Amino acid sequence: MSSPILEALPALHVTVIGVIAAFFSAFAIYAYQKVNDAKEKLDEALHHSMSVSIPNSMMFNGNNVFLNQDGTLNWDNRGKEALRRAVMLYSYLDYEEKYGVPPSPYQREPNPEEVIAACNDLFSLFTTIFTTYPFWNNNVVHIVGQTDNVTQLCSKKFDTNRIQEMQRIVGYLNWTWSTSNRSLMTLASRGIEFTRQKQLKEQTEMFEEQVLNMQQQMPKSEQERIWKQFHLPHVDRVSDFQEVFASYFEKAHVVEREVIPLLSSSISSFNTYNETFRVKETTLKVITLIMFNMVFGVLLPLVTLNLLVGVNVDWSNLWFSAFEYFVLFSTIFPYLWACNFLFKKVKKLNFA
Repeated sequence: MSSPILEALPALHVTVIGVIAAFFSAFAIYAYQKVNDAKEKLDEALHHSMSVSIPNSMMFNGNNVFLNQDGTLNWDNRGKEALRRAVMLYSYLDYEEKYGVPPSPYQREPNPEEVIAACNDLFSLFTTIFTTYPFWNNNVVHIVGQTDNVTQLCSKKFDTNRIQEMQRIVGYLNWTWSTSNRSLMTLASRGIEFTRQKQLKEQTEMFEEQVLNMQQQMPKSEQERIWKQFHLPHVDRVSDFQEVFASYFEKAHVVEREVIPLLSSSISSFNTYNETFRVKETTLKVITLIMFNMVFGVLLPLVTLNLLVGVNVDWSNLWFSAFEYFVLFSTIFPYLWACNFLFKKVKKLNFA
């Protein structure tokens, strides 16, 4: 008993599979190379952008009001408000410089507490901006109850939405700097001065109280030594707010001028090749098709033909028939194993 269709199927499928595999291999190599090159350029762009965006100096408060509980940046409310409040303290200087409007004689000068608070808030805000989403965390934020959320958000896939959010923030920062840099630098200068005065007062009071509590009169030389060794360093340990503010605004300018265009170009290139070729999806489909045809178009017809031939069982040829099946399955199995191995490898790719 014979079947022309079953007899023709194995040779037909093997030929077709060979032709498809040859053409697809050429396509896959070309497409994979293009997508992989675009992916490497994107990774390089991300690495460069991350290194550029890392803050040079940071300030973290115990209760960071600029960070929501879910790890997101509270930019539109508290972030912008802190920036506006800092600008307004000496905004009359910008009006005087740009429009020639002298300050009113009734203009109230900010008190030291306001200036110091504004400087610290601004420093904390800048630190939070450049260590949370849409920027990178780099494992520098450690806040109880929020660190995991911040890290999880920062590890999200970099896409156009993230770039747009980054552009929205640095665009506002750059606009603020271009319109209010004099008032901000004055604020920073006064912040350094007032902070130093505050710390000098605190350390002086602490030192005088320490001297008064001494049971014996301390020699003048010993008093000077204690002051210089234990108190003066605290007085000198004042953040250079001018340098800090200037560096952060410069960083925002670099992000807008270099980082965002680089990331936009890299992501666009990667997405174009990825969506055009869809290497992963296409390869998985082709491998599945080849495995299906190997089983149902080659292996099954051969087994069926052999069974049809052996309808009238000849027990004397039983061992030979078993050997035939052994050879068939043992030679087909490596192809199926190779296809399955390749399927698992391709499935792990970060491509579409």
